[in-house]
Amino acid sequence: MKKEKLNSILISLESGGRPKGGAIESGISSIGAEHLNDDGTVKTDIKKFVPEDYFNKLKTGIIKKEDILIVKDGATTGKVSFINKDYPLNKVAVNEHVFIIRIDQNKAFPKYVFNYLRSVEGQKEILSDFRGATVGGISRKIGEVVLVPLPPLEEQKHIAAVLSKAEALIAERKQSIQLLDEYLKSTFLEMFGDPVKNEKGWEIQALAEVTIKVTDGEHLNPNIRDIGKHILMAKDIQEDKVDFSQNKFVSEIDFEKFTKKCKPEFGDLLLVSRGATIGRCVSLKSTIPFCLMGSVILIKPNSELLNSDFLNYLFRNENFKKILVKTSGSSAQQAIYLNDLKKIKTINPPISLQTQFAQIVEKTEALKAQYKEHLQELEQLYGALSQRAFRGGFSKTEVKRKEKV
Repeated sequence: MKKEKLNSILISLESGGRPKGGAIESGISSIGAEHLNDDGTVKTDIKKFVPEDYFNKLKTGIIKKEDILIVKDGATTGKVSFINKDYPLNKVAVNEHVFIIRIDQNKAFPKYVFNYLRSVEGQKEILSDFRGATVGGISRKIGEVVLVPLPPLEEQKHIAAVLSKAEALIAERKQSIQLLDEYLKSTFLEMFGDPVKNEKGWEIQALAEVTIKVTDGEHLNPNIRDIGKHILMAKDIQEDKVDFSQNKFVSEIDFEKFTKKCKPEFGDLLLVSRGATIGRCVSLKSTIPFCLMGSVILIKPNSELLNSDFLNYLFRNENFKKILVKTSGSSAQQAIYLNDLKKIKTINPPISLQTQFAQIVEKTEALKAQYKEHLQELEQLYGALSQRAFRGGFSKTEVKRKEKV
């Protein structure tokens, strides 16, 4: 398949800016890197704006339908999104951190080019122009650096249609997973009410009164190894599981020492106490032995009074989470402190009702696990289709065969 320089199929490659003083609270929406979603879409709820008179004077940086957006610098350099024809914002600009790529539709199909730039091969091409150290980025030279495989226009449209169908299936499965999460949150509210307002009149107790232990992990820098016993940090605490795929290790001697104070067990609750994911928590459903670093708090419920699944969704409640954040200190880095956490007042419904909720959680999480497995299969299929498409294309017969997988 022949390849052409990106510049050869462009109408324009341009960036935007902001007026002196930066974004304002109302006016014309201004899109930055943070508004590009991981799935290639663009957020519509933009809370950064430029004045309308400034927008009206712009010669470049104004978004049109079927434009491709690329993050030009920072942590997400190279991230790509597409402005679909149904994108609801009619007046919108980009700031200085985003490139607009506008395709000449007589030479290439915009959605096809977007799919390529978002692919593994396309990302390698874009990031080959990456330069800089502390705050690196890409330049307008990507137009000369990036080579785009260009089959005939009709085949480009066919490839884009197939990949769009796969993207739609992936988006649908992600939405199903999100709906299950929302179902559990709404079920919690239906059964227990707002845990801060306590309109159902449940007994109120300090967390220390309904738990066996509230402690945290190791604060000193342990001797980290490539093999040994698992030691987990805040990054290893996910929304729905403890992630053992990228954690560190310590020696058997250090492990025994650390677990004397803090030994996680099935049914405990783990709570991130500082950093970007402060307040994230998960009910432990694993029996793999591990110890913790100090950025994670361990809560051992008294099983006669408190269920960890109930506590998990209590801590996830938006109103209650604000109380957790209030336990943070006045330092630059927020943190949840043990002594404050132990004193936090929690609702204490009957354990039978908590157990009933936990059973609903278990069934819902099992269904969510099936959806996630299917999502992974769809993402693998998308990757395989994408790789095949940009390395030689595929026939309609081949596509139909793969769609049945």
